Amino acid sequence: MSYFNNRKPTSEHVYAETVIWQCSSCNCWSREEFVLANEPNCPVCNSKMNRETKNIRVE
Repeated sequence: MSYFNNRKPTSEHVYAETVIWQCSSCNCWSREEFVLANEPNCPVCNSKMNRETKNIRVE
């Protein structure tokens, strides 16, 4: 049971403000660099998506 004492210390998470496409109807979103269309539709519910920013964890 000594392996519990060998845990690495937890580090602070790094967040960055990132441009995303957010669905106007459901909770679906995608980072801008993964979207190929100029004005995409949601892949889940086919609704219009809006360009926004979001703080996401990068490390």
